[in-house]
Amino acid sequence: MMKNLSTRLAEYNISVNDVAPAMIGDTGMVPNASAIQDTVATIPLGRLGTPEETANVVTMLVTTGYMTGQSLLLSGGLE
Repeated sequence: MMKNLSTRLAEYNISVNDVAPAMIGDTGMVPNASAIQDTVATIPLGRLGTPEETANVVTMLVTTGYMTGQSLLLSGGLE
């Protein structure tokens, strides 16, 4: 849907992207990092992401008008 919208809305100078956050802590979705130590150990950066890091990616997208049709995986290197 995002790819379709980005193509259709580009002529109106509207960019459409999405952010796909993986393991983000302090959101209520994951109780805490110690509750999922095995999963955190598989993240190359070795920790959960923060809501602030997710907000930084969204801020970058809304201030960068030339990027469109992209999906950004925010995962600390987890595939």
